Amino acid sequence: MGSARTEAPPATVARRFHADRDAASACAYLSTAYGARIEPAPGAESVTVRHIRLDCGTYQLDELRLEGELTVEPGPDVRVLVVQVHRGSLALSPGCVLAPGRPLVTVPAERHRLTARSAVLEVTVLAVPLLREAAPVPAGLQPVRVRFTGPGPLDPQAARLWRGSREYVRGVLASAGAARIPPLLVGEAGRLLAATALAVFPNNLTGATLPADGLDATPDTLRRAVVFMEENAHADIGLGHIAAAAHVTPRALQYAFRRHAGTTPLAYLRRVRLERAHTELLAADPGGGTTVTAVAARWGFGHTGRFAAAYRQVYGVPPSVTLHG
Repeated sequence: MGSARTEAPPATVARRFHADRDAASACAYLSTAYGARIEPAPGAESVTVRHIRLDCGTYQLDELRLEGELTVEPGPDVRVLVVQVHRGSLALSPGCVLAPGRPLVTVPAERHRLTARSAVLEVTVLAVPLLREAAPVPAGLQPVRVRFTGPGPLDPQAARLWRGSREYVRGVLASAGAARIPPLLVGEAGRLLAATALAVFPNNLTGATLPADGLDATPDTLRRAVVFMEENAHADIGLGHIAAAAHVTPRALQYAFRRHAGTTPLAYLRRVRLERAHTELLAADPGGGTTVTAVAARWGFGHTGRFAAAYRQVYGVPPSVTLHG
């Protein structure tokens, strides 16, 4: 079946920028950061930008403090932005005011005038390949472009889903502080954001199906997927990688696991990784600096409490007992 050929994401990098009233340099910076043509609006006297970015390679989590008026023209369709107002106000012409807490995804459109008043924005930047990977169809059958067809979430529940997912990912990545975040966590977090964006905002990929999905949900599909996961549990793999290794669509893979294993592919992968974490805890020297948190993160478990609960359910004791027993 072979090993996964995915490259580990880079360590997350925090970047900061501050331009106070220097409209030209602020807009030049924003244009580069977001892949768009951004200029001071006609008649605007100043633009203030304070920008903090957590850069994870295929996605970025930003806090953007903005004051002033800008014109924004979307650039090449290689990345997608999801914006939500944390504080202050943000208005886009014509006639759109973004309410606090309501996310908005960028859609190819004409130039807009943007007016920010003491706005603190949470901006998530998603690379199009990351969105393609999260889509429910295999790479060879996907549309050439990932295109969101409407800027607003499908409904209030979808908006809450985006806010909760974004907050969870930001918390997981921030919890590592200055330490290098394990690649499995970086990759899983990115796929979660991409899959959530596809579920929250109307687009041209969600809901794609193939007639052969049911026919491909066979025991052989399950076997190929299990072998691939067992061999690559240490690697940054997701549903798309597993489906490709089993030569089926992600939907057919999910059908196969539901029908023949009574679980889901990703639940099975978490079980395999839990077993690997258990093995590592058994073999670890507690006096050598090994911690439950580090082992959990290394195997893709970003929330130590949830890892401990899952571990105890399977092995009957907390992971700390295994480590120090």
